[in-house]
Amino acid sequence: MQKIDQRTRQVLIKLIEKPVISQKNLANQLKLSKVQIDYVITKVNESLSDEGLPPVWFDGNYFHLADTSRLFLVDFFSSDKVYRYYEMDIGERKKYIYLMLFYHCGEYLSVNHFLEVLEVGKTTFINDLKKVEKELEALAIKIKYDRRNGYYLSGDEAVLRYHLMKLVLEDLRSDNGSFLWDYFLFNESAIEKEQMFQQIAAELEHYSIVLVENRLLEFSYMLIFLLPRLNKEWTEFYDRYSFQTFYQTKEYAFSQSLLEKFSVENKYAALYICGWMLGMAIGNADERTPDYSIINELVERIFDRFEQLSGIRFKEKSVVRKQLYSHFRPAYYRLFFHLPIINPLNEKIIQEYPDLFQIVKETMKPIENLFGTLIPDEEISFLTIHFASLINDNDEYQVKRKVGIIVCPNGIGSSAIIYNELKNLFPEMIFIGPIETNEIYQKKQDYDMIFTTVPNMRLFSLKKPVYTVNPIMSIDEKYNLVQEVQNGTRNLSNDYQFEELLSIIGKHAKISDETGLRKELTKHLRQPNVSNTKGRPANKEEKTDLSLSDILSPDFIQLNLSTNSWEEAFYVAATPLIDAEIVSRRYIDKIIQTTYEEGPYMVISHHVALPHARPEDGAKKVGLGITVLDKPIKILGQTPMKYIFTLAAVDNKRHLTALAELVSLIDQPDFFQMLDQTNSPEEAFQWILDFI
Repeated sequence: MQKIDQRTRQVLIKLIEKPVISQKNLANQLKLSKVQIDYVITKVNESLSDEGLPPVWFDGNYFHLADTSRLFLVDFFSSDKVYRYYEMDIGERKKYIYLMLFYHCGEYLSVNHFLEVLEVGKTTFINDLKKVEKELEALAIKIKYDRRNGYYLSGDEAVLRYHLMKLVLEDLRSDNGSFLWDYFLFNESAIEKEQMFQQIAAELEHYSIVLVENRLLEFSYMLIFLLPRLNKEWTEFYDRYSFQTFYQTKEYAFSQSLLEKFSVENKYAALYICGWMLGMAIGNADERTPDYSIINELVERIFDRFEQLSGIRFKEKSVVRKQLYSHFRPAYYRLFFHLPIINPLNEKIIQEYPDLFQIVKETMKPIENLFGTLIPDEEISFLTIHFASLINDNDEYQVKRKVGIIVCPNGIGSSAIIYNELKNLFPEMIFIGPIETNEIYQKKQDYDMIFTTVPNMRLFSLKKPVYTVNPIMSIDEKYNLVQEVQNGTRNLSNDYQFEELLSIIGKHAKISDETGLRKELTKHLRQPNVSNTKGRPANKEEKTDLSLSDILSPDFIQLNLSTNSWEEAFYVAATPLIDAEIVSRRYIDKIIQTTYEEGPYMVISHHVALPHARPEDGAKKVGLGITVLDKPIKILGQTPMKYIFTLAAVDNKRHLTALAELVSLIDQPDFFQMLDQTNSPEEAFQWILDFI
């Protein structure tokens, strides 16, 4: 086997995943040119020939990897063999230098130590070192050298550890996975990694602490690299926090017990690991932990405010609160301890759920005051995907044929999202899971294929079709997945037919803009049909996403009204919607009844009310009414309201775009000034249209 680098490894893993893959698809996924891919394939084929195996075959459009060669590569990447033939690129070498300095603290590191393991010349090492130093400047971390101590890191211990944790999270939540970390341990450490992982898992089970599969992996790698530093004195970190509550938690008992097994005696180390574990472990609302009261109070505030802002009234409130608690408890400690937050799906979540993201961000604003800092978008998008899973339609489908097993080590939110996505894409299939990777070996049911959110070489050894999917898929990704599953990984995908179509067009017509043509054809062929069965364009009520302009009209806007009671105010505010047959009178009766039972749940900010009920309580269509009172009136004699936004929703999704726009409006002081000053519903409506 010849030497392989990161690019070669990435290409080979893609070929293992999809033994038949188009050159274009491979280039797009790995962001490589055709020349770069051809060079890699040539190197790969030389190695396969040396092993007496069939080379990768290219038919002009598609690369084909033979089964025997694929099995050889699966075995190669699943064992330590790969580390003996691996050479790092510049990015990996820079990371490796930091890991050496971090992990080998207290040991003497000379130039020769680095040259031996990096397998580069002295000039290259010095250049790499300068680049690492430049990157660490922003963190106030320095790399120092003296004859007595050799090379070592200098800086705030909290920052040194934070950077290490961030590197672990970035890699393990990317396509790189744990490869570089395993490569480092293979070269630098005598630790039996698998044995250590088992010890950690056993301790977690003993103390009934639950980590999802990926969090367990991250914790295990972080602990391995931190062990040499945990006996360091580091009192500054502990002066910042009050730890009285932590001493009573099972996470603290776990930390003490675990560190005893690794001979760590520093009294502060257990507190550090405890705080870190609290930021990772799944919360359990049925456990009355010492921190239950404060966490549950915050969950209640988040839940109530989300219902207020989203216009969604959950039926199973207690179930939803428990699920929200399980996610928010670790999020609370991540924010409390300023632990690194890496969400590789952040941009995609914001792109696919922009309206829900905006509503969740607004929901969390009061919570920010508790931490005295802005909540990062990465944390907001974690919550967004969690809420998305809660409001997804969970109706079961009649399934008769193939069985797919879903492997998702990312946690509750991602698991629920991918389960619903796959159910909707393949309604005829039975789905098992989502489960974690190790559980697949314990399943006795027969299944036809595996869907996984994280590529794992072990899954390919099961000799079943493996499909790697994103928890959140774009239209293109859904389309390609359906084609792959229907045609099978060994058959040519629809991309080949697409290329044939372009070729036919080229024979009979001059293509002036091939890129534009490709884009338009792809959009047309892959987008779901938005027309109704009679072939006419869908009307406003049939649109999947409704904006504020779709559900509001000047007829629904009432200004400068006077009422004698809050009940009357709700009826008056809803009158235009009742007249337009958007809601029935029963809908308003339900809002008033719920207010008596739960209090003024609809008040979302100062003087602003968003009354709404469930669809089955009398909502016939999606609509919004705006009513402005001449003076505030108190609900139940306590909470004043002046601006009433009466919402009617027929499900949990179609109105979210309009609600996100309304939330943006409510953030504008000019909006309320306009409502107070104008006497014309038409002017108010036009002002809103201009804003959105």
